Amino acid sequence: MMSGRTWPGIIPVFRRFLHGEARAPKAKRYGETTTPTTSSYYAGMPEDYRWFRQDELVRKCVVTNAYFATMTAGFETVLEAVGEDDNVEDYAFVEEGVDGFNKRVNMDQVLFVAQVKRSVYGKAGFEIVLDDEEYPSWLLSLQSSRLKPNLSEDWELQGYKYEGRDGFYEPTELLYFLNLPLEADREGLSDVEPIRDICKARHDLLRENFPEIVRTIWAPYTILQADTSGLGKEEADRAVQDLAAVARAGKSIAVNESVTPTVVDMTPDIKGLNELLERLDQSIIGNFGTPRFLLGRPIENRATAYAELEAYVQGPVTHIQRYFKRELEAQWYDRWTRNILEDEGQPVPEGEQLPVLVKHVWNPVRVSDVYEMAKAVAVLHGRGQGPIGGRLGKAWEMMGWDLAELEDEESE
Repeated sequence: MMSGRTWPGIIPVFRRFLHGEARAPKAKRYGETTTPTTSSYYAGMPEDYRWFRQDELVRKCVVTNAYFATMTAGFETVLEAVGEDDNVEDYAFVEEGVDGFNKRVNMDQVLFVAQVKRSVYGKAGFEIVLDDEEYPSWLLSLQSSRLKPNLSEDWELQGYKYEGRDGFYEPTELLYFLNLPLEADREGLSDVEPIRDICKARHDLLRENFPEIVRTIWAPYTILQADTSGLGKEEADRAVQDLAAVARAGKSIAVNESVTPTVVDMTPDIKGLNELLERLDQSIIGNFGTPRFLLGRPIENRATAYAELEAYVQGPVTHIQRYFKRELEAQWYDRWTRNILEDEGQPVPEGEQLPVLVKHVWNPVRVSDVYEMAKAVAVLHGRGQGPIGGRLGKAWEMMGWDLAELEDEESE
């Protein structure tokens, strides 16, 4: 083992061995670029949102979960009497009014966007824009990264601060949803956060390592050792750069200088890298709990696919739907029920129980129907890539889904 005193003497010898008397020439590989593989366009984005934008598998999982939970079967509203003497038929106008508001603000699409954003950011907020009659006309989707809850010392919600906007939103001015609200800070947790490192590793593997491997498979590296003895620093640098520029694979070159080539034929472990990529993919899919066949991934057999979809519907989908049901009834339905009753001459004082409640009821997702449709789409279209891969618009149509929803999603 060499001591630290030996290295200063070794360096000049090493330089002379490679480049003669020139002291600072630089080796350059033909085709080498300094352009980063990650565009600066993504650099300023919140990290979780960046991976949702940049990683196709993360986006598929988030969008599939949101669509499956909020749009696959849709929802209905029903009236529920509070007191024994209350007749729901006498309050049919309340349900009609609430249904009209849902249609006006396109609540199906709002819930879909809300689920995507709460999965990515941990929270989603919508400004309730009112018409002249103080009823909702539409819901304005706010940037979650700029939205900050304002809490009192007793953890009571005072309003919402929105970066770039003067003042605060009052609590009643927003429709606000959280993801995994474990704390009282009303911030929520992102589903993408636990897999940031996995996304980075997958990105490097697909965007950096594999392209480099493709080049090394068809053309080995060639190290050219040029004798630049007697040349100055600038001349030596220029000689090395010119040599690298003409040293193309499969091309014959002629030089009038002393050049010693060394061919390095690399054999990458393609099988091992593919297995690594598969493990990274499975980590992402497992994080979101999305069935593999809905993402166009191979599945062992029908029974396995059906079991995955059944667990998916009973687990993540049901959990998402239950959360939205509670929040809509508390933030949306009760508020407009009270306003409608007041306009009809039946005011209910604040703090008192409403005579009827509007309940949010999700239509049941039939696992067998969705599985058979998805299986047919995978077989008949997209070369087995499934309803999320291939030509997405055609596959969406074959599943019987609304193409307008897909267009709205792609336009965002």
